[in-house]
Amino acid sequence: MKLALISFTKTGASLCCQLTKNLQKQGYMCEGYIPRRFFQETEGREDKGIYGLEESALEWTKRQFFQMDGLIYIGAAGIAVRSVAPFLRDKLTDPGVVAVDERGQYAISLLSGHVGGANELAKAVAKSCGAAPVITTATDINQKMAIDVWAAKRGLWIGDREAAKEVSVRLLEEESVGFFSDFPVKEPLPEEYSWNRAGKANVWVTVKKRPRKEDETGTMLLEVLEEGGQILRLAPKILTVGIGCRKGISSEIIEEKIKEALEEGNLEEHAVARFASIDLKKEEEGICRVAKKWGVPFVTFSAGKLETVRGTVQESAFVRQVTGTGNVCERAALLGAGEDGALLVEKKAGHGVTVAVAMESLGGL
Repeated sequence: MKLALISFTKTGASLCCQLTKNLQKQGYMCEGYIPRRFFQETEGREDKGIYGLEESALEWTKRQFFQMDGLIYIGAAGIAVRSVAPFLRDKLTDPGVVAVDERGQYAISLLSGHVGGANELAKAVAKSCGAAPVITTATDINQKMAIDVWAAKRGLWIGDREAAKEVSVRLLEEESVGFFSDFPVKEPLPEEYSWNRAGKANVWVTVKKRPRKEDETGTMLLEVLEEGGQILRLAPKILTVGIGCRKGISSEIIEEKIKEALEEGNLEEHAVARFASIDLKKEEEGICRVAKKWGVPFVTFSAGKLETVRGTVQESAFVRQVTGTGNVCERAALLGAGEDGALLVEKKAGHGVTVAVAMESLGGL
């Protein structure tokens, strides 16, 4: 977790140095900023991650807000609130924000307590300076498992925000929440979550976009939807999209074919972990552009490596002549998905593009 700390007074500068040092020992990547005039009077040293501050709190926040996972303001909570206000977007993407008084008596989780990690950060700060952590999120103070925290710790994409709110509301009203998962869950769930038993609010861990009757839990989930119950989908990023294409195919066409393949497989775009292809395509502009747009890595494999993939794939003599392997997209998808990966969408071809989708094995959440 990347953190940036800011202080405004001499007392606060001393605390900033202390917190930066202690949080670094806890494994955080920290940068501490203190007013330049106090730099020599404290432990200010750039080689220890302490920097002189020569800009306003608002300017500093603008620079740090979209780069850091957490921001810590040492001073009045109002300074933190006014500084972050212009940059707030969404609780699922905003960094965690913590305010600490300059005497180190209280560490207050101000923003993005769950997904942004501010609640845990406030506790870490409190531990580092002997402060009392101040947590105000309802699920925490009522000792209920916040589903967004549970999901974030497991790297799951969180779907409908309103459905997430509904889960919390039902828990706080002492109602049971239905829990469905297409994957094993290692740790026991709190008793307020009911396995495979629908409630007015429900959680579904899946890579699918919608339930289908032929799916193992599809019928039950369809009944939930028909009865008006809400479903919060949580998706693990475990899909690999294998791509083959002619040289110079536009990113728009490639993206269109990827979306068509995912739609055919009833698969969630946010479950995609990577794109994969042959190394001849490692600089293919269209694929690289879509990978950047989707925020996923683009991995490539040699023809020899692709040939090691066992199982039934759709071979093409022409593709073998050009690339050295008879199938690029399916083999690349399976290699990207790992040793126990499974092909979910077979090769789909059109407009000079081939796409396949494989899912890596997920032992448990």
